Amino acid sequence: MNWSRLDSITIHQLRVYCSVARLLSYTRAAGELGCQQPTVSALIAELERATELTLLEQWGRHLALTDEGRELYDHAQRVIAAADEAWRAMAELRGSVSPEAVPLRVAADTTVGTYVLPHLLGAFRRRRSPVALKLRIANRAEVRACLMAGEVDLVIAGRPPSAEGLVAEPFLPNPLVVVASPDHVLATHEHVPLARLAQEVFLLREVGSGTRAALEELFEVAGMPLKVAMVLGHVEAIKRAVAAGLGVSVLSEVAVKREVRYDTLTILQVEHFPIQRRWYIAHLAERPLTASAVEFIEFLREYRLRRE
Repeated sequence: MNWSRLDSITIHQLRVYCSVARLLSYTRAAGELGCQQPTVSALIAELERATELTLLEQWGRHLALTDEGRELYDHAQRVIAAADEAWRAMAELRGSVSPEAVPLRVAADTTVGTYVLPHLLGAFRRRRSPVALKLRIANRAEVRACLMAGEVDLVIAGRPPSAEGLVAEPFLPNPLVVVASPDHVLATHEHVPLARLAQEVFLLREVGSGTRAALEELFEVAGMPLKVAMVLGHVEAIKRAVAAGLGVSVLSEVAVKREVRYDTLTILQVEHFPIQRRWYIAHLAERPLTASAVEFIEFLREYRLRRE
């Protein structure tokens, strides 16, 4: 390896690489970074030339990390996190930005990020108007990757991401319910055994979704097969498909309140449901929290106490 060429690697290249490695897509990374896909491809190609390593490989239509790519991804995440921390510290020392003006960066899983956090972030901003907000909504795996890469300060998710040194505390209840079309044969039943529900076909999120994992765990413990008829990428798509009578699903109660109110979906009264879950606030202990993040956590704690 030509070590002198490594001096040409920039933080920007590593940031782009981490986005591609996390999303496994040049196009999605370009959209996230606000640039063109050819620019992303060129930066990755230059990084591979500088390191003299093959970092990514194409398998049909799918992009995958090589062993070398995974190793660099681990190190690059730490470099970016350290660089961002240094920037914030230097900015505060120069007085060019006050601690309160540092953006609040939050990643949230799909359900809480879509149906709960926008309202809370709006209330927080009204209370503390100068704060800049950056909210990233993603699945559990991407939320964890954002946290580990130092791209966000806090995560809010149904299951705390597995990470060494993670500090997590429960936030709000997140009951999971079985939903179906109001015309479903089970809609009028006052008690549906789990064995009867197992005869239905399910419309679910992708593998890795916290809600799906909770359902799979319940069926596994009960020793029953779970019939998955369709995998859809977003809760809204699942709700529409269920309302059309294509199957049943398990979703967060907060995500279906509107549909239940207007009778486009109904909650089935099934044995072992609702599954009682919680959302969690989490951050890494090794990274000091910004003033905005500390205040937001306190805001969420106050909100939780008002709800209890």
